[in-house]
Amino acid sequence: MTRRPVDHSAAPVVGYTDRFSLRPGERIAVSASARSPECAVRVLRISHDGGRPVRTPVPAGAPDSVRLPHQDFDFGSFGRVPAPPPLGAAIGFVSWLWPTALPRERAAVLSQGEPEAGPYAALYLLSDGRPAFEARTGEGVVAVDGELPLRPRRWYLLAGGYDPARGAYLLVLPRDPLASEGRLLQANVPPLGELTPGPAPLLLGGRAAAGTVVDNLDGKVDAPCVFDRVPDAGELTELAAGQASPSGLGATACWDLACEISGERMLETVGGHHGWLHNRPLRAVTGHDWTGEVLDWRHADRGYGAVHFHSDDLADAGWDPAFTADLPADLEPGCYAVELCTADGVDRVPFFVRPRRDAEKAPLVLLVPTLSYLAYALDHLRQPVRPEDPREVAARFARDNLLHSLYDRHTDGSGVCTASSLRPLLGMRDDHLFRYLGAAHQYSEDVQLIGWLERQGFAFDLLTDHDLDAEGAPALGEYRAVLTGSHPEYWTGPMLDAMSSYVDSGGKLGYLGGNGAYWVTAIAGDRGQIAELRRGFSGVRTWEAEPGELHLASTGEPGGLWAERGRSPHTLFGIGSTAAGMTTGAAYRLTDGGDAADPAVDRILAGVDRSAPLGGYGSVLDGAASFETDGIDLLLGSPPDITLLGRAMLGEEYMSAYTGPAFGHPQADPVDDRRADLTLLRTAGGGAVFATGSIGWCGALSHAADDNDVSRVTANVLRWFVSE
Repeated sequence: MTRRPVDHSAAPVVGYTDRFSLRPGERIAVSASARSPECAVRVLRISHDGGRPVRTPVPAGAPDSVRLPHQDFDFGSFGRVPAPPPLGAAIGFVSWLWPTALPRERAAVLSQGEPEAGPYAALYLLSDGRPAFEARTGEGVVAVDGELPLRPRRWYLLAGGYDPARGAYLLVLPRDPLASEGRLLQANVPPLGELTPGPAPLLLGGRAAAGTVVDNLDGKVDAPCVFDRVPDAGELTELAAGQASPSGLGATACWDLACEISGERMLETVGGHHGWLHNRPLRAVTGHDWTGEVLDWRHADRGYGAVHFHSDDLADAGWDPAFTADLPADLEPGCYAVELCTADGVDRVPFFVRPRRDAEKAPLVLLVPTLSYLAYALDHLRQPVRPEDPREVAARFARDNLLHSLYDRHTDGSGVCTASSLRPLLGMRDDHLFRYLGAAHQYSEDVQLIGWLERQGFAFDLLTDHDLDAEGAPALGEYRAVLTGSHPEYWTGPMLDAMSSYVDSGGKLGYLGGNGAYWVTAIAGDRGQIAELRRGFSGVRTWEAEPGELHLASTGEPGGLWAERGRSPHTLFGIGSTAAGMTTGAAYRLTDGGDAADPAVDRILAGVDRSAPLGGYGSVLDGAASFETDGIDLLLGSPPDITLLGRAMLGEEYMSAYTGPAFGHPQADPVDDRRADLTLLRTAGGGAVFATGSIGWCGALSHAADDNDVSRVTANVLRWFVSE
């Protein structure tokens, strides 16, 4: 791993908690890094008064002050085998390699030991792309370099080794040779004494140095193996053609990376020299022998034996806790934050408290979209334009420290498929402004909803995406109604199953956002800290998965959009994504609901002037219908008896989120996609879904001190839902 001290230029103090969700009486651990060590600590209950966040100190068992270290990030994924075959009289490393970016100095493909002392051998890339091999002998380190650079995103079979009778050898066989490469490339240097023998750990994608890992690789490694000799050109050609196996040629160790893809273990098939992958390199990726015939790694006999290492992977910041706190047994459920205040600045790290297991549940529960928070929290797609602009703080910190959201790309240009909660997430703060809008977004907008609920007198509990994924439908069972946040975009299969079961069984759901349940997502990691997705070839996206790599490693399920799997959000909410834009929003024009005598419509619209536009205001782009919106689409699963309460047309400055063919279905709705639909869906089992179809809706609740029609409609719906 490449160790980099935290760059505090954008944020003097940063922290994270060991989990998003706790119950009263449980212990929370807080890790942090700061420019100045002296830090005052408070636990705050977080709300909103309609204009700004409200932060109320609460006694929660945290220390009043602590000393914070200046921490490091350890970047780069790698594989480690603690007990490989020891280095003996001769050594040969063989592996397929698909390089994706050139290193600054060098990047290790396979290495054993450390170059400073003791047994050592390494197969690696130089900064100009040429492969090289080196090993320690009794007379010094002997090295051999290739003459031609390896080309990015092409497969090569590499072999490097040392024999005291023949010297150091390097062989390179391109899978698909270019005219400039030839078929087989060889290099060698004369012998320099006997190898330094002995045991030493073996690494894939990195090299050991003084207790850490350096020279991290950007690229895929497939079928790495070790010999106690140097394989010759003929044997390498046989391996490349599949006419021989490493074990058949006498390999002392060979790792089958197609085994246990959903986990972190590296299975060794010759002598049981198993290892582990660190910092979450990407699995379920195509290897050197992928033919395109099978697209699902779970059903493939070959083609998925590779691991994609990145020099900027980070699955866990790994900081020791600065302190722990035991939450009081009588702590009220709600939204909280740990405030870390130094002489240079302040950070407020959020967490959520659920009710005690034996406590009576509130009538209403807010599903906090922690997966969506995690997806967006470190976005830095574009260079910050104004470094001193508060909208750029999270992006500047992320860019300065090589941290990524699920919208970014790795150093090698590949899309970021995983995001960890165990690192500072500065976009998840109560005063965060989304850099593209200059408005609250995700957590900071949902805090506005929380404040509105409290001012309206609604008793409610909180439940996170992570909780719902782990516990399923029982987590919702005792609640009369469920609310979503403003932008619940990332959903797992268990979450969809649980919510569908809840609504089908008579539950009431308030979908108060837009762009919901859009991307297939999974939760992984030994502490559930990893969100994984694979962006497909449709939908509003910032990158696409490589061919053959759409299936998630953690679950094996197809990634992309839920709509592509027949589980469009329309089938749950009644509506789904229609448009996106970053200009002024719009108001809804109310309809008669399709039936002027419908008592449910009258109940929802009580106290509202139905002839006037609804929601031409709000903290998100000045409109309740804004940013990303949803609408009815019968072809994607909206029930034909759904009730349209209102519609906002967004205009040409918004782009359609339509992801279908250039020529639409002949039975498609002719209404412009660039709209937001306000709807009511009722199910055969007595359930109901009220959907606003807009991310901007929650930002309009507090307009004019809550005295507005968006507030009235939402309150009418919730009072109806919790009364039944």
